[in-house]
Amino acid sequence: MVITIKDKNQFIASYLRPISALTDAVIFKTNDKKLECIANNEQGLIVYASFNLGVDSNLVFNIPNIKKLEKILSFIESNEIDLNYKENSLSYKDKKMRFKYHFLDDNIIQAPKLSVQKIMSLPHDIEFEIDASKISELAKGAAFVAESEKLYINISDGKIFAEITDRANSSVDSYSIILDEDASGVKEVSFPMHFDIVRLLGATNHNKIKVQINTEQGLSTFELKTEQALLKYVVPGLQV
Repeated sequence: MVITIKDKNQFIASYLRPISALTDAVIFKTNDKKLECIANNEQGLIVYASFNLGVDSNLVFNIPNIKKLEKILSFIESNEIDLNYKENSLSYKDKKMRFKYHFLDDNIIQAPKLSVQKIMSLPHDIEFEIDASKISELAKGAAFVAESEKLYINISDGKIFAEITDRANSSVDSYSIILDEDASGVKEVSFPMHFDIVRLLGATNHNKIKVQINTEQGLSTFELKTEQALLKYVVPGLQV
């Protein structure tokens, strides 16, 4: 079977690369003409990722090393490519190069026990949007507060701030930037989470990020969307 990727560069930049920043091994499945996966990391962060692939068949790809797949696809000069799919491999050939990438057997890779429907319908009581440039600012600030792995979303006086610090340790420095100057009517709260979400969002190439927080369940989500790709990160809250 032939799988056509019409925009290889976008597939790598907006789909493979963000997932590879989270984990090495992943299970891809085709569903409703989309390539989907749910993956997590050691910090408990989860991502649901989908890419419009236009494949009608229900396929499963047990990918042992997504960075390796990302790299070999980047070697192909053409932007529109045809990959040959078999149960245990993907292969490609043109006049200049060829490769064969093997999958793992089923049940070796363990995916999070969460459904796509559950992730997409998580309730929230706070919602706002931030610019991707804010993620770059926070990444720079992390060098100043190297002792902390916590990020606080602070909402007060109609403004939303992001702060890197650790309030459980009074000797840890802090670095804060404003995310939104016009958040009137938004519930006042201080919501801590693992700073790793900044690193993961920094691996994406999206301009806008939709943030939703469920203060009762202690969960937040960060959603990035283009015409072809969707990334939705689920980030558990931490103790203050």
